[in-house]
Parts: sequence; structure tokens; C-alpha cells
Amino acid sequence: MRMNSYFGRKFGMRRPAAKLSISIPGAMAAAVRKRVGARGLSGFVARAVAHELEREGLGVLIAELEAEVGPPSKIDAARARKAWPKR
Repeated sequence: MRMNSYFGRKFGMRRPAAKLSISIPGAMAAAVRKRVGARGLSGFVARAVAHELEREGLGVLIAELEAEVGPPSKIDAARARKAWPKR
């Protein structure tokens, strides 16, 4: 089974950093600054981006698994929903 789209992808701030310029709504920027302070913004954004990359990678993995072995059964899907309810 080929599962290389997700596993092994780790991102951390210990690696060399790259500066990015991003634009977000003003209210969102104020909420983030209030929550993490001026010095915590880069770490917060890095964690948020890593989280989204992980979610996208999991989507690719799920698609690969479904292409190879088919979609989960209704019973398995119900078990998964019970184990991981919506937050």
C-alpha cells in the first residue's frame, strides 16, 4: 500500500525560518495579537499553517486509501464518528 502523501512531513520552527508577508482581516489580526502577544505571532501562525498542511495531507492520504481499498463500510464510518465526534 502506497502511503507517502502524508507520513513523514514535519514542520518546526527549529529549522531556518523564511519571512512571509501575509494579509488577514484586521479583526482577526487583533484577536491573534491579543491572544499571543507581539512575540508569539510567528509561532502561532506557523502552528496554524502546519495544522492546515497536515489536514490537507490527511485528505490526500484518505483519497489514496479509498482508491486502493475502497471507501469505509457504513459500520466502520459509524465507529469512526463515535470515536471522534465533531468538536
